[in-house]
Parts: sequence; C-alpha cells; structure tokens
Amino acid sequence: VTRGDLVHLRRLVRCAVQRGRIRPTDLDPFDPGDTEVGPNIHTVVAQYIKPITEEAGGNSWALMRHPDGLECDLFVTHCWAEGIFEFLD
Repeated sequence: VTRGDLVHLRRLVRCAVQRGRIRPTDLDPFDPGDTEVGPNIHTVVAQYIKPITEEAGGNSWALMRHPDGLECDLFVTHCWAEGIFEFLD
C-alpha cells in the first residue's frame, strides 16, 4: 500500500468508529472520541478490514486498493495491540 492508502484508511476507520461500526470490546476498551491512539489493530481487522475484504471477494485490503499489486520498496511492521491512529500517524 502507499502512504496515501494509509491516510485513506485512517479516514475510513475514524468514520467507522464514529458510526459505531468499530466498537470497544472487553479486550480493547478504547475511547471512541480519541483520535490520537484509537482502537487497536486487532479490533480494526476483526470489525472492519475482514468484513470489507470478505464482501469484496476475500482479497487483502492491499489488493483491494491495488489489484495488480505494487512494487515493495519499504516494509513496515507493527504491534497488533497498537492503536491504529498511533500507527498510521
């Protein structure tokens, strides 16, 4: 994915939190009003990414954005317990 894709994902996740599509859980009691840390990546994947990608045929979110793929010139790893906004920013 590109940096622009990640900026787009941040907007999508923020909207999903505001609309109640991504909700706090016992394992991730994030504050829906927080825009600095946000829900953890486990929560975002379970409540948002997986449903969207399944509806679109089961590809990854990256392939949904770029069906022909992209050349990789940088690989970034993350902690699954990290807040999505913290990671994306």
